[in-house]
Amino acid sequence: MNQDILTLAALVAAFVGVVKGYGVPAKHSSAIAIGVAAIFVLVPSTVRDTIITIAVIGLTASGAYSYVKTKDSGKDAS
Repeated sequence: MNQDILTLAALVAAFVGVVKGYGVPAKHSSAIAIGVAAIFVLVPSTVRDTIITIAVIGLTASGAYSYVKTKDSGKDAS
């Protein structure tokens, strides 16, 4: 379950980054993140698995997923 949560957190962060890239103000980031997370949590698991597959393929192809992973891994632990 922890791996699923980590995967979903990375996907939510990637989606928020993409939305902010379209000019949505940063003050809306939390609401967008909660909305995207709610979709992942509330849909049936078969639908969620399909959405995750689509998201990983699409975000990887666009480079957004790689950007979020690189950005997060470079942060200081302090």
